[in-house]
Amino acid sequence: MALTIDSSEADELSRLLNDPRYEARHDIWLWLWLNQYHDAHFDSVTCNGITMRETLASYLSERSGILESVNSEKDQFLVPDSCLRWIDGNERQSQWLLRQIEPVTDQGPAEGFPRGLVRLTGKNRLIAMLDLWKLDVAEKVIAIGHMRADWLEHEARDRDFEWFKDRKETNERCKCAWEWLEKNDKSIFKGRAAISSYDDLLIYFDKAGHGSQERKYIVQKIKNRWSRKQFDERAADKKQFNVMLSKKVIHLLDELSEKHSLKRAQVLERLITAEAESGDYLAET
Repeated sequence: MALTIDSSEADELSRLLNDPRYEARHDIWLWLWLNQYHDAHFDSVTCNGITMRETLASYLSERSGILESVNSEKDQFLVPDSCLRWIDGNERQSQWLLRQIEPVTDQGPAEGFPRGLVRLTGKNRLIAMLDLWKLDVAEKVIAIGHMRADWLEHEARDRDFEWFKDRKETNERCKCAWEWLEKNDKSIFKGRAAISSYDDLLIYFDKAGHGSQERKYIVQKIKNRWSRKQFDERAADKKQFNVMLSKKVIHLLDELSEKHSLKRAQVLERLITAEAESGDYLAET
């Protein structure tokens, strides 16, 4: 968001650029552009820091030739803000986008993007990488549009994980997923933090790169594990007991089960418990 300052309060950089607006995105691009294309060798801690504009003004005040080209270069590099509004800065999207942006812009750690930019993170970092990308601006608009379409398509696949979005049990189901994945998924890298939330789960599968069928297979296996855990918890104080009954009694048991929407074991348990408490039918002889 641009902030327009009265001319009487304008700082040195505003006067040099003849631009009363303070816009962090433009300042970050200028810092990176000068650093990469004019070997400015700025201290990395000044990028997106309090002293960034002072640093830029000090450098440009002695280089009138570069100063005159700043605005025209800005037009060549920066796409309209509207092209970037879909980048919301949430952790999952940031991680996914970083993996898309680094290869196409050559702005990965091993390429041209400066190291040690501790104040340039999240959404600001992603946009800065796109802004510094040396590509015809019209082509850049199209490429960013394709990234947006790919992200929306990627998000649509989240329907495979709808089962985990239970209002009361989301975190417990996600923890169950981690228990299964830790034992069975070979794509887990050493030292990975445990999954404890729905966002953690989505980020994990984003990085794992499983195909559609494999993803559905894994989710089903996790569901099966959850069902077994739920059964074991409910049956913690129960023990299997086999008994021979006549066909007539079995038929009557089934009628009671259907009538009361209960399982056979539930009918028997309630009848036995009621008789033990009241003694109405099995009187002593």
